[in-house]
Amino acid sequence: MHILYSSNTFEFSNTWSLTYLRPTIPADQWNAIRTVDLKWAFPGHWLPSKDPVKSVYVWAGRQQWVETCKAILLMKNLEDFTLHLTGNWFGEPIEKVPVFLEPLKGLCLKNHPQRRWKILLPPQPYYKKETTKLNDMMQKESIYCEIHDAVQCSGGCVKPALGLRSVTYS
Repeated sequence: MHILYSSNTFEFSNTWSLTYLRPTIPADQWNAIRTVDLKWAFPGHWLPSKDPVKSVYVWAGRQQWVETCKAILLMKNLEDFTLHLTGNWFGEPIEKVPVFLEPLKGLCLKNHPQRRWKILLPPQPYYKKETTKLNDMMQKESIYCEIHDAVQCSGGCVKPALGLRSVTYS
């Protein structure tokens, strides 16, 4: 069983898939997971807003995201984590990205203290221009990750270890 969890890349296309899977796996097996690849089209309207009507959506979406982050932080042997922000997920200023990523603030990769987890931004010109600025902002907020635009990483940032297979959850 340990090999099943420790030798595969777990791919999730929805945050709720990860949180629903967690209670079905014994804690020692959950801790054996080493590689997670999470793809998510994060809706920008889930970010904090002064609009009271939007606050209902903010709370519901934010709660799901926070639960997903807690599940990820519980993976004691996580060695590689990539968050793919897909599609046209964020129509607001780049300065709000750290607000979204704050629940992952304490994420550290096991056995690789210098290696950081990765975020792949959508392949849009706006993000390509803002990648360096966003990396600096994340550093300032003590969220230690690498920010890349998806085009920059195609074929380069996410390299599964030789012999590993992916387990996909939708």
